[in-house]
Amino acid sequence: MAEVSLRKLRKTYGAVVAVEEVNLDIAKGELIVLLGPSGCGKSTTLRMVAGLETISAGELYIGGRDVTGLEPKDRDIAMVFQNYALYPHKTIRGNLAFGLNMRRIDPAEVKKRVDAAAEMLDITHLLDRKPRQLSGGQMQRVALGRALVRDPAIFLLDEPLSNLDAKLRSRMREEIALLQRRIGKAMLYVTHDQTEAMTLADRIVIMRDGHVQQIGSPLDVYDHPANAFVAGFIGSPEMNLINANLSEGRLMLGEGICLAAPTGIGGSQGPVTLGMRPEAIVLADEGLPFTIRGIEQLGSQTLFIGDLAGRRMRVMTGRRDDIRVGSSMKITVPEAAIHLFNRENGERIATGLNRPIH
Repeated sequence: MAEVSLRKLRKTYGAVVAVEEVNLDIAKGELIVLLGPSGCGKSTTLRMVAGLETISAGELYIGGRDVTGLEPKDRDIAMVFQNYALYPHKTIRGNLAFGLNMRRIDPAEVKKRVDAAAEMLDITHLLDRKPRQLSGGQMQRVALGRALVRDPAIFLLDEPLSNLDAKLRSRMREEIALLQRRIGKAMLYVTHDQTEAMTLADRIVIMRDGHVQQIGSPLDVYDHPANAFVAGFIGSPEMNLINANLSEGRLMLGEGICLAAPTGIGGSQGPVTLGMRPEAIVLADEGLPFTIRGIEQLGSQTLFIGDLAGRRMRVMTGRRDDIRVGSSMKITVPEAAIHLFNRENGERIATGLNRPIH
């Protein structure tokens, strides 16, 4: 049985549907990331699991119990917020122990849990300090520790790294991943940052306008996006998506500019959206004309921004410092790197190389 089950979970505000029938099973020890742009319903879904938002329809089970109508304190959850929510007048030990003391846990047990969590998070030396004496990363560890001492069935994290700088976010991602593997508990993590999702998740739930677009492992949603939205949202830089016309086994991009359609496309005809990941495109001596309009040097990699048949394109290569803005190049696209989507509804068109999503 799943540790947590969301069954047709729905949230409405009057006539406005914020979340539409989310179905999701989370196994013990699994880290699930809810990913999507602002307003997609990911935080609302998390808050329904936490009990901070009422559930308009559907059922929620935690540890096999139906907790749909229970108060947050009765759901066996622990939550980590974006703003840390530490008590400024209490010491770090006091912050870690507060929830346990409110539940009238034996003081000896409280001390044992606090000391164990502090050691796990490497904050033992901070226990006698106040939050104002801590850095952002240290405060985030304390917030994690306060959830950890609860020993809940599931940890809920709502954009916990948003207030940290880029370098610290990277380090904290590593620490959260290591922590989750050590404790072996289910974790539901909300973020709009696809890098966090790709590096942390066992599975990613991608949402848009309250609807789940795709659920899968990071590499599955990267390699086999269910639709054009997922294709453009996952990946850094994102997938190139350009309009094309499919005709007689060829993808027509412009006058005299075409690309062979993938094997297995059959006799399909008409307008499509062509998707190509920047890192899959190859600079070559022969191929499609590509004019470079901008260059971003990333150290070990170089990102070229340019035009292909009047359409903006990104091409990612290994480090190149021999090419200048304004250069005219040629590019080729391996057949296996081509993704096709229905122009009208955005759904992926299955080919012999890109298996259908079930």
